[in-house]
Amino acid sequence: MVLTYINPLNKNYIGQYTYEFIFSKTNEINFGDDWDVSPAASGTLTPPPIDDIETVAILKTNDIELDLAIYSDNFSMYDCVENVIAMGWEKESPNNEVRLVFHFGESYESVKNKLYSRDKIIIMIKIPENEEIWFYRKIKGK
Repeated sequence: MVLTYINPLNKNYIGQYTYEFIFSKTNEINFGDDWDVSPAASGTLTPPPIDDIETVAILKTNDIELDLAIYSDNFSMYDCVENVIAMGWEKESPNNEVRLVFHFGESYESVKNKLYSRDKIIIMIKIPENEEIWFYRKIKGK
C-alpha cells in the first residue's frame, strides 16, 4: 500500500490534530478533483475515488502539526505525484529530531515507522468493501 492523500480533520474536541492518511494499492490511481489546479489552495481538492482507496489510517496527536500540499499557494497536488513537493510535512520538529515528511507513493510501513520514531501510532481503519461503498453512496446521496 502506498500513500496517496493526507486529509486533515482539524482539531478534535480535546485539541488533538487529526489526519486521515489514505493509502491505495499502487500509485497508479485516478486522481481526485482539481489535482491539476495550481495553486492547490485555489481548487476544491478531493481524495482519490473510493474505488482506488485500499485503507485509511488515522493519526491523532497533540504535538505534531502538519503543513499540507492541499493548502499550497504555489504548487498543485499533481506536483506531489511528480515528487516536486511532499504531501505533508511537520511545521516544526522538536530539538534534535528529524522533521517528518510524507511523500506521495510512500509505503504504509515507511509512514508507520516515521510516526513510531516519535512514539505515535496510526490506527488503520478497515471497512468491508461493500459496506464502504454503501456508506459512501449513502453520504453522497447516490
